[in-house]
Amino acid sequence: MSIANIAGLVVAVALVVFLIVALLFPERF
Repeated sequence: MSIANIAGLVVAVALVVFLIVALLFPERF
């Protein structure tokens, strides 16, 4: 995998985790 693919994967995972946390803990945002 290239660096661009790894960076994109990391960003995608971070966004998914952020959305899940925002849905589980809406009072924090």
